Amino acid sequence: MYETFYRFLEKPFSLTPDPKFLYLSKQHQGALEHMLYGIKQREGFMAITGDVGMGKTTLCRCLLDRLESNIKVALILNPMLSDMDLLRTCIQDLGIRPLRAYQARPVMVGNVDKEGKTALPAKPIVPPPDLNWVNRATKKQMIDALNKSLLEQHKGGGSTVLIIDEAQNLSLEVLEQLRILSNLETEKEKLLQIIFVGQLELNEKLHLQALKQLNQRISVRFEITPMSKEETKNYIGHRILIAGAGSGISFARGALNEIYNYSRGYPRLINLVCDRSLLAGYNAQTDVINAAQVRQAVKSLLGEEDKNYLVHKYLKSPPPFAASILFFIFGLLFFLLSWKTEWLQKAEFPVPPGSRQTITQTAPPVAAAEFAPKIEKQPVQEIPVAEPAPAAVAPDSVVNQAEKKHAPETGETYRIQVYTLTAKQQAQQGVSKLIKEGFPAYWRKVENAGKIWYVVYLGPFNDNKSAKIHFNALKHSGLDPMLYSVAKNDRNE
Repeated sequence: MYETFYRFLEKPFSLTPDPKFLYLSKQHQGALEHMLYGIKQREGFMAITGDVGMGKTTLCRCLLDRLESNIKVALILNPMLSDMDLLRTCIQDLGIRPLRAYQARPVMVGNVDKEGKTALPAKPIVPPPDLNWVNRATKKQMIDALNKSLLEQHKGGGSTVLIIDEAQNLSLEVLEQLRILSNLETEKEKLLQIIFVGQLELNEKLHLQALKQLNQRISVRFEITPMSKEETKNYIGHRILIAGAGSGISFARGALNEIYNYSRGYPRLINLVCDRSLLAGYNAQTDVINAAQVRQAVKSLLGEEDKNYLVHKYLKSPPPFAASILFFIFGLLFFLLSWKTEWLQKAEFPVPPGSRQTITQTAPPVAAAEFAPKIEKQPVQEIPVAEPAPAAVAPDSVVNQAEKKHAPETGETYRIQVYTLTAKQQAQQGVSKLIKEGFPAYWRKVENAGKIWYVVYLGPFNDNKSAKIHFNALKHSGLDPMLYSVAKNDRNE
């Protein structure tokens, strides 16, 4: 519809795999060079993979144009075949004759003049190949004929290549058959090069245990990734130039950005959105496609079920300004919630006078039932938040070696109370168990109102984030810990 208006010789963004329109990006150039190298070096198996719509089929067509005349090629576009059907298709594409045709002697026929004398030397006449013989042949007959053809091709200095597109759809039986075919070789070189071209699922299939032998034989691998924004721009210009060098159509910078945001560098998606954008430009009778027309094209491609494309686009790849606004809003909400939580905690759990500690999260202390049958719970009001003064603490009440090991030089800022116990042995057992589970545990001896308690802690932690991680881990394990924040350099040792 728009070809005449924009003076195109043909549609520039058709989805057909025309190698004339192939733009060799860095990725496509790499894939093509890997295949040419594998064929030249007579490698057995090659695997070229890429996501849907990456132009793999077009690349296969381009490879056919790049090969020399002494290379026979069979291109399989429909891999949903049985092993016998795949073998028949391969033999028909290569034009292989039955084995008896190689063994028969050619008929010598010369030109005869009017007197019955031979005027020119006799020339061998080879009958045309019977390509229908494969429908009657057994698997052995076909493999023998294939082997004979490969040997003759090799003697003449040529090679034979089998390219299988959409190879991820090959069944395990067919893949095993192809592995057997790769055994057709001389003492030094492979007679048949097989190239798998498929989607990313092909890699997963090749790593199956049943295909271990085949996967080990793949010597050339390459994965095609999407094009960059600059390559997308060059891709569009390349196809417009091929379709009509005299065309004055162009895409504005904003339009190119919209095309890349939608396609993410996938050639098939670029073709779809550019084709619809040219149609929108034709309706507007303009030679410059703008961003609004591209957005209109994207909307028509997505259909009625997805009208919120712009919302999804900004959520997936937000511009810097929108990202800054969202970051500010979330930060403000986090600050307000944190301030409200702290205010409520201070109102519900006032700090005793003279104490330099504040409780940020409280719960009744838990006695570890697994350590001893008789463990008393320590009420919250009976254990002061402030640590006892050094003079009132017995010699054993100083911080044990585990605490000294974990305490930073600058002093602890957070610690977690895990158990409140009545026996030192129980505290030591609790610390040992927590350390084995990967927690930085230690215990303290605390004297309160003439009664001795052994408190098991985790820490010290320099920041709230580390403390919260350990706190949540204890909660998930079924314990009921308490998280304390402590003033800097206040270790009360």
